Amino acid sequence: MPDDIDLSKISAEDFARLVHGADDEQILEAIRDVGVAPTLDRIFQGMQERFRPDRARAEDAVIQFVVLDEGEHPYVVTIRDGTCEARRARAEKPRVTLTSELLTFVKLTAGKATGPSLFMRGKLKISGDLMFAPRIMGFFDVPKP
Repeated sequence: MPDDIDLSKISAEDFARLVHGADDEQILEAIRDVGVAPTLDRIFQGMQERFRPDRARAEDAVIQFVVLDEGEHPYVVTIRDGTCEARRARAEKPRVTLTSELLTFVKLTAGKATGPSLFMRGKLKISGDLMFAPRIMGFFDVPKP
């Protein structure tokens, strides 16, 4: 990955392109250079921007994401009334909780890996509504690399 790119400000498509073109070590190095929290903030902001209300009709869900990297980075995504809000927080009663390492989460949101394959390999842990979980990423456009 180029050294002069600020991952906290690039577009979702550019980020996906970088993730698809880099190895695991390069991805983690670039994220750590920018900072894990600013990078995750940008990813979740991108999820809000790429939300497809037509795919989430009648959904009312609080989704907890926990990204692990030298501690926990919890984010809540709330889908309600055709809107999507993402913020750094812990939910009191999430419908589902998705937990993964930083690299796994980045690959999932950049379209380099799929939720079912990550779950089957034990890289994505899911608790709560297991029937709802596979539908979550379908509520968002996946950036094209």
